[in-house]
Amino acid sequence: MNDRPTRIPQYQYLYESLRQQIIRGDFKSGDLLPSEKELQNQFRLTQPTIRQALGLLVQDGYIRKHQGKGSIVQPLPIGLGVMSIVGRLANTANASRTERMTTAILTKPKLHPFPDDFLFTPTEDDTKAGFYFLERLRAVEEEPVFFEKIILPNRYLPGFSRQRLENRSLFDLLRTKYGLLVKGGEQKVLAVAADGDLARLLSVPMGNPVLRLDKRLDTNRPDFSFYSSLYARTDRYILHGRF
Repeated sequence: MNDRPTRIPQYQYLYESLRQQIIRGDFKSGDLLPSEKELQNQFRLTQPTIRQALGLLVQDGYIRKHQGKGSIVQPLPIGLGVMSIVGRLANTANASRTERMTTAILTKPKLHPFPDDFLFTPTEDDTKAGFYFLERLRAVEEEPVFFEKIILPNRYLPGFSRQRLENRSLFDLLRTKYGLLVKGGEQKVLAVAADGDLARLLSVPMGNPVLRLDKRLDTNRPDFSFYSSLYARTDRYILHGRF
């Protein structure tokens, strides 16, 4: 554990190590992870730390716990941070586990006032610090599914505007680069009619109903929350997950 970055807790480092092994295919769907005792010996960590890391893997859909067997690796989810997507139709229900999600950055991170159209209000301290704003479009097998606006307080994020975000998980970047781990938050959901820009981005008819999901995402730093306004097509896929 001597090479563990000092900025992240031990359980988070173990979570990331195991998660990367699952993504690389070192552990495949149906495989058992090493037992808690084996992980304790390998990483020289306490049992509570091991269990905290495994709990995060369960929460994010990478493993499931089976009484008497241990931690069983699940098919890789298509991740959306605190959510994943599943095919809405019967013939796509299993395909969503293997289809490829891509992320295109439409607006690179730049300093920007807090948008008036977000459904949350930032703190006074965040408003003084300013915000990074970015926009991205996410597609499954090249079919647009989500358009998202994200705004993050301008603190604890040195060099953020220079980070590579194309086809990269923002949650992973915040966790591994900045030691910021999403712990929960609040969300507001409504249906909106797609205007011209949104209809073009999501390839739907103008006026088509689109799901809008606004979130405030709280992290392991009490004074750092960030915000997302996500517009989703739900004709082929549904959102699911814990929050």
